[in-house]
Amino acid sequence: MPRKNKGYSRVDSDVNNAHGWLVRIKRGEERRSRFISDSTHGGKRKSEKVAKEVYEEWVAELPEPETSLDKLGKRNTTGVVGVHHSWDQDNRFPNCKYESYVASWVDEDGKRRNIRFSINKYGKKAAFELACLCRAERLRDRDAVIAKFEKKNGKLKKAAKKAAPKKKAAPKKKAAPKKKAAAKKKAAPKKKAAPKKKAAAKKKAAPKKKKTAKKKR
Repeated sequence: MPRKNKGYSRVDSDVNNAHGWLVRIKRGEERRSRFISDSTHGGKRKSEKVAKEVYEEWVAELPEPETSLDKLGKRNTTGVVGVHHSWDQDNRFPNCKYESYVASWVDEDGKRRNIRFSINKYGKKAAFELACLCRAERLRDRDAVIAKFEKKNGKLKKAAKKAAPKKKAAPKKKAAPKKKAAAKKKAAPKKKAAPKKKAAAKKKAAPKKKKTAKKKR
């Protein structure tokens, strides 16, 4: 696999008898390229040294390359490069959202920086202006941005706090339907009274025995 360095790469082609280094650079609309041959410059190592020098010379002559952070993205709604609008939400409070403007850039160490300015705290206009100032100056310290802003525009007025949305009252539980009273059991039909037994017919008194007449002596 051909060896590649930043700005120049190795070329070894036996078909074309081409052995050397190809230097290339692009800045904006301008493109440059040059082939540094081993045979012309005394070998592989010496030609590589020349290729590196050519590339560094071109870098010094041409303007710095544009990065994606220096271009206005299609989704950017603020109209300012490096400043975008952001919504955040705390999962603990579903109805509470935090709105801010964010300044973004890549610092000299290649690290991406994001500095937020709360719309809830400073208001929409001030938060946007703070983010724009922060991006233009590329200041990492939020307090330094605020101090610089206040020096020019006067003391920042904090936005009035919005009352936290009231939690919706939980719907009242519907009262359980009353249980229907158990149907009264029908009274068992009264037993018919047993017919009274007829009183036993009174026995006729036995006829009294007639007294026998005493015999006369």
